Amino acid sequence: MEFSKFVEKAVLYDHRNIFSAYDGNLNGIPDELKEFYQKSNPVDVEVNSVRFFPAEELHDLQAEYSYLNAQFVFASCNGDPIFLQDGLVYTAPHGVEKPKWELLSSNIETYLAELL
Repeated sequence: MEFSKFVEKAVLYDHRNIFSAYDGNLNGIPDELKEFYQKSNPVDVEVNSVRFFPAEELHDLQAEYSYLNAQFVFASCNGDPIFLQDGLVYTAPHGVEKPKWELLSSNIETYLAELL
């Protein structure tokens, strides 16, 4: 998977976006995102109102959004989670008891490419 183009565009979009390699535990992170977090951990990254969470915050983030019964939350947009489920990227309204999921993209690569 090629995440370097997204990283490059995100930094050009806003020079304050910071990525860094991460050598910590990546258990629980879906395979689709492991390389991204290993090579380009989004330390402080926001693009078009989408805030990406760094690896260090992902465990707590899953607990915060556990009501979704989603596979993996990795970002948010205005408080609404953005998450992977079976390789697809979804969002749902935050704070709703039984939220209706909205499909954003058929895979993480397409989602990141369309974001910028």
